[in-house]
Amino acid sequence: MKKILIWSATGLLALLVLVQCKPNAEKTEPVQVEEAVIENTDSHQITVKEVLQANAYTYLLVTEKAKDYWIAIPKSEVTVGKTYSYKGGVEMKAFESKDLKRTFDSVVFVEGIVDPNPVAETETAASAPKMVSSKELTKGITLAKGGISLFDLYGTRDKLAGKTVILTGKVVKFMPQIMNKNWVHLQDGSNFNGFNDITITTLEKVKVDDVVSFKGKVVLNKDLGSGYKYEVLIEDAVLVK
Repeated sequence: MKKILIWSATGLLALLVLVQCKPNAEKTEPVQVEEAVIENTDSHQITVKEVLQANAYTYLLVTEKAKDYWIAIPKSEVTVGKTYSYKGGVEMKAFESKDLKRTFDSVVFVEGIVDPNPVAETETAASAPKMVSSKELTKGITLAKGGISLFDLYGTRDKLAGKTVILTGKVVKFMPQIMNKNWVHLQDGSNFNGFNDITITTLEKVKVDDVVSFKGKVVLNKDLGSGYKYEVLIEDAVLVK
């Protein structure tokens, strides 16, 4: 199925964004984690009635079984009147969106929504190029001293588990103040069997399109609950100057 998402992070990473069609230089609004009151793991089928775009999130007024309510997903293009599905979610009561200058009585933050159109999925899968491994780095990216590429990281991840590595790449997503950490998605142009993006947790602040080097611990098969699992995650990273 064609899934609208980012990537993505914790049991409350349903609050995050993982998909962003283009970099946004504006500051993303912090998430009011302390306001979360309900974690939902059920499946839902919804029809979109209204779309509101903020800096990092897309807010959707949806209807489900004759009930209208708001959900928020990573910033995405969504079609009004179309039916989608999603799983899980964390409900936030009295959530204030500083971007929209609006307080919602309730918003359910979810990882992403799925377009349940098998025809579109088949056509997309048939036309999409197959991902192959590549060691080549994006022009302008040079690995820091002692650093490794994403090709090396994913290709030797079993040996690297629990060890500290240095990665250099371009910031493609930055999600601040989620569970007291900032979440960074980094790419360097290389990929291993289609894995071309790494999620990093840090207290450092960076901007989308920055080329940076991070040093952090490799953690494998991280299960954060609510369906959020990472084959490889870099934790507690710091910037390498």
